[in-house]
Amino acid sequence: MKCVMDIRKFAWLGVMVGITVVGGLVARELFAEQAVEPPKTAATQPTADETQAAWPPGLLMEGLDAIGARKPLDDWGFRIWGFNETGFTGRLTGGQDTLPLRAFEARRPNNLREHQLRLTFDRPYDNKKDFDVGGRIDGLFGGDAMLTHSPGLFEHAGRGDGDAWADLLQAYAQMWFKTGSESGLEVTSGKFVTTHGLEVIDAVGNPLYSHSYLFDFAIPFTHTGVKANYVFNSQFSAYLAVVEGWETFNDNNNAHSYMTGLAWTSDQKVEGKSRDALYLNLITGPEQSDDVNNYRTVLDTTFTHWWTGRLSQSVNADYGVEQDVSGIDCARWYGLAHYLSYVFDDRFTGVWRAEWFRDDGGSRTGFDGSAYETTLGLNVTPWPADRVLKNLLLRPELRWDFADGEFFGGDRRNQLTAAVDCVFKF
Repeated sequence: MKCVMDIRKFAWLGVMVGITVVGGLVARELFAEQAVEPPKTAATQPTADETQAAWPPGLLMEGLDAIGARKPLDDWGFRIWGFNETGFTGRLTGGQDTLPLRAFEARRPNNLREHQLRLTFDRPYDNKKDFDVGGRIDGLFGGDAMLTHSPGLFEHAGRGDGDAWADLLQAYAQMWFKTGSESGLEVTSGKFVTTHGLEVIDAVGNPLYSHSYLFDFAIPFTHTGVKANYVFNSQFSAYLAVVEGWETFNDNNNAHSYMTGLAWTSDQKVEGKSRDALYLNLITGPEQSDDVNNYRTVLDTTFTHWWTGRLSQSVNADYGVEQDVSGIDCARWYGLAHYLSYVFDDRFTGVWRAEWFRDDGGSRTGFDGSAYETTLGLNVTPWPADRVLKNLLLRPELRWDFADGEFFGGDRRNQLTAAVDCVFKF
């Protein structure tokens, strides 16, 4: 039997996202507060006014400036920057074994973990020019690199369940062709992170320390291939891509995967940023080794609305199918994650995430059934006015996972964890 998307289930997800979208649009007139600049969501493809947006240069560039080594980089538009993330996840219920239904925090609970030491060397292209070139290289060291690495690249850059892993997370070149006052074509070639999902690999781009099920199990992390993104104006862009597949540097079969998507941002602004943002992404292609017939397809959508300059709401929905996975006639996975964020002041931001994820057949998680989680966390910047310590971020959280089966060891249907990570940007 051919594996196809269950339209009824996906329509239900669409209705839930649609309610949030409509609610956000209706409520925009009810709130007129203008406050702090909203953080950039986990964007897919940049619109024209976002192409140059980034946090660097940081302390590393300042250090180069102090010794007189920065000017050659500035002359050519190059930057060096990065961050480090260390975290601790404590299991409040259960034993010392790995955490079920958790990927990046699963290994070695109740131990301090080195998750990510990231160093980036890049040259952002200038979208004000008729033509320009750019590129980026991301080196990653830490426990997370074991999960992000692509077969065929850095195959032996680590061993075991420890944190001594390395990965070349991204390595790509870009070309920019300006076609109008706000429009242009961006062509990316090489290895790049996925356009799918609200959460991202980089620790600094996520609302919470722990990852959602959708990020861990529903979507890919990286691709190797070519992507063409056309920016129509400051509000709308769309892309097409041909890639080797999911986390694949050397293809494991003789077929490519194909990606497409679009990004829309509203013209109403909060401190110069769009109040609403909608992203749609699709990837399809054969991902099984030595097989070109069994396609894996995932449709991803993300919507973010800023109710006020302090209060934001996001919804991420995914639906995936794949034929003949480990004896499963048709594997399906789908879910919905909801985020609510409130900026109390320049030191504290509160975040709440609630999520449901269904894995029919257990192809993604190893468990056939539904899992749920709810997480409460804080983003704490203790010294926002200090030149150096403003780069320090602490994220404590409390998370409860529960499921409709005994997924958590023995007869357990839930697990409770407390965690905190420390991120320092440089």
